[in-house]
Amino acid sequence: MLVRLGHCALALLRALDLLVCTIWLCLLYPFGVADKPTGRELISSYVGRAASNGMAWGLRAAAVIDWCAVKLGDRPDHCLRAYLFYSRLDEPKE
Repeated sequence: MLVRLGHCALALLRALDLLVCTIWLCLLYPFGVADKPTGRELISSYVGRAASNGMAWGLRAAAVIDWCAVKLGDRPDHCLRAYLFYSRLDEPKE
């Protein structure tokens, strides 16, 4: 039962991540300082994309998120890996 509760908790955290990222982008997009919100992007992948594009805020945010992720048991470069993984899913199908 605890394993199932853990699965539920992770699903809820991912949904919260999507919601927070969407709200963040919806607040910034009208002013032209963020990408168009899709409702399908995680904070880590958005920050990873900004960091891979060399944006200073993205590099700083990625460092903090990556440090937290490693402390929670993930591998290094969490944001970059999230960006690379989800960017493949969003590529247009031919």
